[in-house]
Amino acid sequence: MKRYKLTIMYDGKDFCGYQIQPNRRTVQGELEKVLSFLLKEEVKTYASGRTDAGVSALCQVAHFDTDFELDERRLISSINALLPKDVKVTSLKQAEEGFDARFSVKRKTYQYLFYVSKFDLPLYLGRALRINEYANLEKMNEACKYLIGKHDFTSFVARKSGKTDFVRTIFDAKIKPVSADLYALEITGDGFLYNMVRIIFGTLIGVAYGKIEPQEIENIIDAKSRSKAGKTMPAEPLLLKNVEYI
Repeated sequence: MKRYKLTIMYDGKDFCGYQIQPNRRTVQGELEKVLSFLLKEEVKTYASGRTDAGVSALCQVAHFDTDFELDERRLISSINALLPKDVKVTSLKQAEEGFDARFSVKRKTYQYLFYVSKFDLPLYLGRALRINEYANLEKMNEACKYLIGKHDFTSFVARKSGKTDFVRTIFDAKIKPVSADLYALEITGDGFLYNMVRIIFGTLIGVAYGKIEPQEIENIIDAKSRSKAGKTMPAEPLLLKNVEYI
């Protein structure tokens, strides 16, 4: 049995998330359908984690097992010829011994994209969240520092999460410019809870508008109460930027 590692890029706008669901269009569903057709056997993929409906990925990682010795260059061309235009495999190679797309992950990086403007900008519609021009980005960045470290992030997880362990380590979090008027909350951690990044960004918006002081992030974390954090922001501006295994 051989294991192959896939790197996948997708636009999440028209998907009901990554994970396969009955009678719904998902990234995993599209990928497994094509792989099963090409390899003429049922193929099951395992990803680094699931992304919610509307969330996109620059670099999702998955693996699958097969008895076949695959021509990787030829197969990736065949896969992408059959996949729909909003999902493509950007890399395919035989995995190292012991590799597991989910359990071998060391770090993940997400970006939440936003722009500062008095009005909606056409090219960012559905891609980035608009915030008002009086938002204080410096205070947002200051607040990010309180997220770094190992914490119980109960305050930043959706109530319907099935998890019981809410402790995660954030290695880095910052507000960074992407282009002239486009910015991102870029956050790297060992893992993320359901809606965690979207709730964190909703809380940082409160900081940007002066409703919360940056240092209050510490109190929100310590409270371990979802009611203390900000709103869950829309999914579409969220991007899985990178998954690291070393």
